[in-house]
Amino acid sequence: MIFTSYYKGEIKGEAVSISLYPPKGWTGKHLLLFAPTPELLHWWKSSAKDAIAQEEYKRCFREILDSRQQLIQLWVGKQKDKPVDMTLCCFEKTGDFCHRYQIGEEVVQKYLHELWGGEIGSLVGQMPSNRQPTQIEKGHDSTDTSSITKTDNFTPNDTTSINSTYPPVVQTLLAKCFDTGLAVRCDRLTCGYYRVSLHGEDLGDWSELGVLGVLSGLQHEFYRPRLVPSLAAVATPQVPEVAPPPVAQPESPELITRLGKLEGAELSQIQDWCKSVKSQMFPSVSQYADGRLELHLRRFVSLASAKSGKKAEVKLVEPGRYAGAEVIEALGEKLLPDFHQALVLFYPAGTQIKVHRDSPAYASGAAQINIMGRAKFSISGCQDVRRMESYWLEEGDCIAFDNKQPHGIDRVVGDRWCVCFFRLKAEYLEQEYRKQLSLV
Repeated sequence: MIFTSYYKGEIKGEAVSISLYPPKGWTGKHLLLFAPTPELLHWWKSSAKDAIAQEEYKRCFREILDSRQQLIQLWVGKQKDKPVDMTLCCFEKTGDFCHRYQIGEEVVQKYLHELWGGEIGSLVGQMPSNRQPTQIEKGHDSTDTSSITKTDNFTPNDTTSINSTYPPVVQTLLAKCFDTGLAVRCDRLTCGYYRVSLHGEDLGDWSELGVLGVLSGLQHEFYRPRLVPSLAAVATPQVPEVAPPPVAQPESPELITRLGKLEGAELSQIQDWCKSVKSQMFPSVSQYADGRLELHLRRFVSLASAKSGKKAEVKLVEPGRYAGAEVIEALGEKLLPDFHQALVLFYPAGTQIKVHRDSPAYASGAAQINIMGRAKFSISGCQDVRRMESYWLEEGDCIAFDNKQPHGIDRVVGDRWCVCFFRLKAEYLEQEYRKQLSLV
C-alpha cells in the first residue's frame, strides 16, 4: 500500500521523502520526482500564502507533474510490477496545506487506486481537505509550503487598469494592490515576462511566478521596502538586502546588458562570504580556465564541452551545505529569475578563461556579478571570434549576456571573484528525476 504522512508522524513500510529538501539527517529514501521545483518553492515562500496563492501553487505543481508524466508512468509501472508498502513524507502535519495531497489525488489514486492507503491519521483511504487554509506553526526552515492563514474571498474594487488577458490570479493580485492605494503598472512583454513599476519606479522584469511574488510582496510592509529601491533607501533593513531590480541598459546590441551594481555594505557582505568558502572550493575542470577555483550552488554541473562528446552530469547540491549561500541565491533570482545553478568562481592573479561557449547543458542566457577585482570581458555578437567587443567590469557590476556566443576573460592583474547564474536545458533537468526511479 502507498500512504502519505508527515516526517514526525506514523510511517508505514518504507519512508520516502517527496520534499525538495528532506530534513537534516534523513535516512530514508528521497524521491525528487514528486518534489516541487526550487522556483515554485521560492515563489510560495514569498507569496501571501492565502487561498489564491494555494490555488496558483496547485496549478503550477500540476503543470510540473504533467511535464514529468513519462517518468511518472515508469514509476507507476514499477509499483504495479513489484508493489511494496511505503509512505510518501513531507513536513506539513495532517490537514495542513501540502503538495503530498496532490500527489495522492492526481497520481496514486488515479493510476494506483488499488494500492492507495490514504493519509495516515485521517479516515481510512481519505485525504484531508487541501482547499481551506488553516493557521499552522512551523519550525525554522522546515517546510515545503510555509504557514498560512485563512482569508476571506476578495472582490476587487477597481479593475479598469487591469488587462483582462492576464491570468486570473495576476488580475486579482493587481486589484488588491490598487485597493491598498498602490499604483502598480504591470505590462506583459513579448517574451512572456511582466515589467512591473510602482509610481513610475522600475521594479524589474519578472516571470509569471516571479510577478506573483512581487505583487504579493508589495502588499506587505516587511517586503515592500525590499522590492522598491526608493523605500529601501530610507528603511532600516532587518535582513540582508538583495540586489537592486535590474534596469536594462544595453551597452551594445545583443552583447551585454548592464543590470545594476552592488555597492557599499551589500557588496562587502558578498565579498566576505566568498572569502569564507574559499577553502571549500575545488579546481575547475574546464579546459579553458587555468588555475581557476569553483563552487556550485543549487546544482553541480560537470562542465563538458560540445567537442568532448561527453554529456554533462547534473546533481542536486545539498541545501544548507554552504552557510549564507541564500544571499547569493536571492541576488541570482533578481538577475536571472528561476535560475538553476550558480557558479562561484575565483581567478588568482594572472589567470584567465579563454574564449569559449558555455557547456551544452546550459540554456541560452546567463547573468554574472563581478564581485572583486577588475576584469576585461570580451564577447562576440556573431559567433565570429575575430569580431569580439570588450568591456571592463568593475567591482559590483552585474551583467547579462548570451553565453552561447564566444566569450572570455583576459588574464587578471589581481585576484578576481565572480558569480555566474545559469538555467539548464530541460533534458538535463530530467536527468535528476530519472535517477530517482531507482530509489523506489
